[in-house]
Amino acid sequence: MKLGMVYHQLVAAGGLENYLIEFSRRLSEAGHELTFVTSRINEEVAAKLKGEVKMLRRSKGSALLRLWQFSRDAASVVPTLGVDRVLGFGHTVRHDVHRAGGGCHAHYSELLPFWKRYGMKNLLALHLERQLYTGGKTAHFVTNSNEVTADLAGRYGVDAGQFTTIHTAVEGAVFRPAEDQGAVREEVRREMKTDLGAKVLLFVSLSHWRKGLDGILEAMVELPEAVLWVVGKGLNRAYLKRVEELGIGGRIRLVAVTKGLVRLYQAADWFVHPTRYDACANTVLQSMACGLPGLISVHDGAVDHVHDGGTGFLLKQPEDAGVLVKELKVALSCDESERRRMGEAARTAVEGLTWDRHVGQWEELLGNLP
Repeated sequence: MKLGMVYHQLVAAGGLENYLIEFSRRLSEAGHELTFVTSRINEEVAAKLKGEVKMLRRSKGSALLRLWQFSRDAASVVPTLGVDRVLGFGHTVRHDVHRAGGGCHAHYSELLPFWKRYGMKNLLALHLERQLYTGGKTAHFVTNSNEVTADLAGRYGVDAGQFTTIHTAVEGAVFRPAEDQGAVREEVRREMKTDLGAKVLLFVSLSHWRKGLDGILEAMVELPEAVLWVVGKGLNRAYLKRVEELGIGGRIRLVAVTKGLVRLYQAADWFVHPTRYDACANTVLQSMACGLPGLISVHDGAVDHVHDGGTGFLLKQPEDAGVLVKELKVALSCDESERRRMGEAARTAVEGLTWDRHVGQWEELLGNLP
């Protein structure tokens, strides 16, 4: 099948971009011919992708201008691609199928402070999302969680039959429990200057406010037996000041990059994810695949795979630090055998989310569209 792939940047920058790059690679391996429509690509990614790349003009002006420009220009180019199906992945409105990898922007926008919510770029993104779902220029929509499907269909009055949920794939051969769990835990904790007997909470984020770091820091005051590993984005001045005020600096460890994330999953005791909103965080699936049970916010579509008390715990009020303390204390009170049982169940819950299955579901959908 000849497929057009429309997204404004092909760079290894974040979860959506990394998904698109890997998805494209898998589609090529499955024999599909790809044509990419983008306005930015770096050499590293270009070397990984097979197919024609159509570069659209990228303005040197504001992000607002680039957002509007790419959506407009892509809509003009799509009919000329000469492919069987066109797939969109960002703030564009004209395709055969669009994947809402970031979830519902209107939902996310409601969480923003007013100066961002009413900023011109955000208002344009909201306008484009409404056009996408109500303008009739896209026939079908793919989400990565049932929660996002229900949210978008209900919010924009779209027939549920126009949606298909295709859960995100996780590379189970990479993200898996350690063969020698004890050795990995000892080695990593030594590197992280963490006592072997400490209860380690792992938090992974590039957007600390949205992911709920504030509540975790408040909760740490009431959890003297716990050490928190913060992985991803560093702490800004305000966070560092708050850590000092709370007197928890001795129990916070920072890892500014996400390389070696598998070993951190394997060495921690609990994955903590009190996010305010996520369509389906890759980190939740990755941690589960590594056999690490988590405390996962109900505001993340990844709860499709989380059984409360079985594969981890659901955080029903993740924004409430007081409730979060109680829920963390329940988890930390679990004995090692119970924690391991949950970790094994978590691994089992996501084992079926393979790339072969993921690509196969896409092929079935694209083949059945009128």
